[in-house]
Amino acid sequence: MLITWHVLSVAQAQSLTVKGKVSGEANVALPGVTVMVKGTNIGTATDPSGNFSLNVPAEANTLVVSFIGYQTQEVPLNNRTTVNISLVPDAKTLEEVVVVGYGTQKKSNLTGAVSTINAEALANRPITNSTQALQGTPGIYVNQASGRPGADAAAIRIRGIGTLNDSNPLVLVDGVEFPLGSVNPNDIESITVLKDAASAAIYGSRAANGVVLVTTKKGVKGKSQVSYNFYHGVQNPTFVPDVVSNSIDYMEGKNRALTNEGRPLEYTAAFIEEYRNGIANGDPYVYANTNWFDVMYQDAQIQEHALRFSGGTEKGLFSLSLGYLDQEGILLNSGAKRYTVNTNLSSEIKKWLKVGGTISGTLWNNQESSYTSNDENGEGGLMGLLYRGLPMQVPVNEDGSYADQWFRVPGHNVFRNTYALAYEGYKRDAAFRGLSNLFAEISLPHNLTYKITGAVNVGYNLRKYANPQIMLKNPKDGVITPMGNVPARMVREFSISDLNLTNFHTLTWNQKFGENEVSALAGFSIETFEDKSFSAAIQGFLDNQLTEINAGSSSPVVNGTSSRSALMSYFGRVNYNFKGKYLAEANVRYDGSSRFRVGNQWGLFPSFSAGWNIKEEDFMQDIGFLNNLKLRASWGKLGNQRIALFSYVAPISFYPYSFGTNVVSGAALSAVADPNISWETTIMTNIGLDFGFLNNRLTAELEYFDKKTEDILLQIPVPGQVGDLTGPIRNIGSVSNNGIEITLGFRDKVGDFSYNIGANATYVKNIVEKTNVAPIFFEQTITTTGYPFRSFYGLQAEGIFQNQDEITAHAKQGTGATKPGDIKYRDINGDKIIDNGDRVVIGNSVPKYNYSLNLGAAFKGFDFSAIIQGVQDVDTYVNGNLAQPYRNGAGVTQEWLTDSWTPENPNARLPRLTTSTGYPQNFQTSSFWIQDASYLRLKNIQLGYTIPQRWVQMIKVYVNAQNYLTISDFKLGDPERNITRAGLIEYPNNKMITGGLNISF
Repeated sequence: MLITWHVLSVAQAQSLTVKGKVSGEANVALPGVTVMVKGTNIGTATDPSGNFSLNVPAEANTLVVSFIGYQTQEVPLNNRTTVNISLVPDAKTLEEVVVVGYGTQKKSNLTGAVSTINAEALANRPITNSTQALQGTPGIYVNQASGRPGADAAAIRIRGIGTLNDSNPLVLVDGVEFPLGSVNPNDIESITVLKDAASAAIYGSRAANGVVLVTTKKGVKGKSQVSYNFYHGVQNPTFVPDVVSNSIDYMEGKNRALTNEGRPLEYTAAFIEEYRNGIANGDPYVYANTNWFDVMYQDAQIQEHALRFSGGTEKGLFSLSLGYLDQEGILLNSGAKRYTVNTNLSSEIKKWLKVGGTISGTLWNNQESSYTSNDENGEGGLMGLLYRGLPMQVPVNEDGSYADQWFRVPGHNVFRNTYALAYEGYKRDAAFRGLSNLFAEISLPHNLTYKITGAVNVGYNLRKYANPQIMLKNPKDGVITPMGNVPARMVREFSISDLNLTNFHTLTWNQKFGENEVSALAGFSIETFEDKSFSAAIQGFLDNQLTEINAGSSSPVVNGTSSRSALMSYFGRVNYNFKGKYLAEANVRYDGSSRFRVGNQWGLFPSFSAGWNIKEEDFMQDIGFLNNLKLRASWGKLGNQRIALFSYVAPISFYPYSFGTNVVSGAALSAVADPNISWETTIMTNIGLDFGFLNNRLTAELEYFDKKTEDILLQIPVPGQVGDLTGPIRNIGSVSNNGIEITLGFRDKVGDFSYNIGANATYVKNIVEKTNVAPIFFEQTITTTGYPFRSFYGLQAEGIFQNQDEITAHAKQGTGATKPGDIKYRDINGDKIIDNGDRVVIGNSVPKYNYSLNLGAAFKGFDFSAIIQGVQDVDTYVNGNLAQPYRNGAGVTQEWLTDSWTPENPNARLPRLTTSTGYPQNFQTSSFWIQDASYLRLKNIQLGYTIPQRWVQMIKVYVNAQNYLTISDFKLGDPERNITRAGLIEYPNNKMITGGLNISF
């Protein structure tokens, strides 16, 4: 017993129990606070009343107390066993600095509507184009319709669509206009999106579609750092059509369709039997069952490397980054490589003089077939031919030669072998984009700062096509013939360049008068834009190996153009802040554009905003759980000048004319012009409310916006009696976008486990308020008063006729005999005839809802993140190959053979099987073919582990999956598509799995 008592006494001497309570502002108890013994893994968390109890080793003398939203404290014990701790709020959340036009502001002082993305949110995601980085941002609809390497930029729409012209936002990189897609995502420090007039009016005539401000990474004071990031992965298409690849099924289905049309069969029973026996006898080169998507798609590799050197002292900062991306295309023999360099330097020459600048360059080298993978060459390029591929056609013969088809297939009088076209000839595209941005900043007396910036933004693109002659060999009789209905053997070269020179001057002033703080900015800028293009083409080459222009001998063609424009601007801003409670801001910009005639060249764009930090009021101080409450309101006027140059004058085109044996040049008007066109103007009102609860662990933002664009510029048609002339561009009407945004966030930490949840949703109602012209038709859409922009327009389907009695009782449809199994259309105007007079709006091409969910967690060395993103209440219309059966000899999907109407299958989803070209009645534009394009997508999910080490600053390994889960009712393709494009033909979007490594030292 004496021994036991002695052991217990020693144990008690080696540790003691420390109790206490942790509170925050106004002595409010804080639950979930982490209390750790410094230098150990010993710790606990406070209970709901803020109390804690912890066994502390006798030799320990310090507790480390941490809680999200408060400053971490180290508390000496000094042999105490009871410790009450009061945490101090961490002001960084509200004092966060946000980049705004021509400067920065504290987040707590913002009165406009902005969204920000930081480098941490982009880390380790396999983003191949920086436009994709904005997906999931509140108020922004980002749509990536293609995964084509080097051409996979996403469309960005901020708070709806307010123009019938270019709807892209203005993008500024370190203050200078520069394409977002030319910025390496690894070089981005932050992205700020200016969504309302108060924040964007400082950019005037270019801000109507919103403004995206990109800040690139710079050095920081302190120890120099070297970091290296790498990932490698595999890409696959997000969607592959369920195409019929069994030739017997294809032929029997085609015969059934023709029988339903009352037309002769294409494939006799004897031919089908011969084909069946050929398959059974194992002759796959003659009697093929080819799935062309299996042939043309591949598991595509992707890898990226990023190396950065950075650091700084009290007198200067530096950052140098190098980047390399190698992305193989999912489509055979396509791919792109990107090389980037970014240098960012700044130096304090004197206490009153700071100079610096950024020099960056991006080079894309893209290669694919000369037939191209996109929509060139009339059929949609290789993708178009892929969607026309048939199972009876084969890519190569047994001897490896390119195969021809051995029997004529209606709609395929010649076989354009997609596999051969992918590998023969080439299209090479080298695109360079560079930015040189230099500045000098001078501190003047009386808190004045003058800054001058000069920038050169240059782009150069060299594109070359080498179209070969391709020989095909008949797999049955061995006859070799050249491939037909493709471009002749030729070489085409294009040289495209642009030069944008920017110079702006700003003078800023800040002054405090007691509890009043005033800041002001005044500026002047001038920008010039110069574009040039040159092209040459020639035929008459002796073989496919000769691909230089001077090796051709016939049909030379040369073209060239150039243009210049300029924009001059005066701008200013005034901010007022009283005690951090009452905020006000006014902006103005006066722009002069060469795109309009004298008298209409200048436009004034003002904005006003105010904010009230309600939480700072005395009567709010006793509400402990509420840490932030701010009301914001703004109004402003923005502009849009993005139309073709010299649209205010009637253009003259030059043509060759023949007089007998002489050819002379002539000139004629080619378009009508309206000399009175002027700016599109957008007037926007915004009301916002910001909340912070539980020491800002829970945050919320509510926004209401009303955005109306007037004097929309649009080219309108002219009557044929006027002649073969293009119509003028005119100011024709107005469009409104109004809606709400909701953003929620929660973050917390329990011991070693921290987590965060963020969610946002945006609702936008888009309406064409008025047009001064007749309804504007574009493919299957209409733009007219009272409906959303480019609404789908067609017949209203009521179902499928089940019997002849239903047909007899209904209005007459089409010129042929309607039969059971056909689509029934509603007689809107009641005239007993279904025709164009019965067309109505049948779908919406502008998403009403856009939302995302962001998840994050960390435990010791492990971290996890996920981005879930989607759109809701948006439609699309599809026709063309595979969307419609046997269209002009193309293929068919399995659904048409298994779920089309028959007397035995009256509840089928699809009408009776016919060819879409032979029986067009069922394939008119109608609500039957409108598809819901809403979707929910797991955009990105990532798991990482930071390896404990002592020799380097950080080593992290991670795995990443992108686009790997999509939930949608749209089953004909990837729902993230060009919504108004009727066809399915598009380079596929990709899903990928990557693994990577980050090292810093």
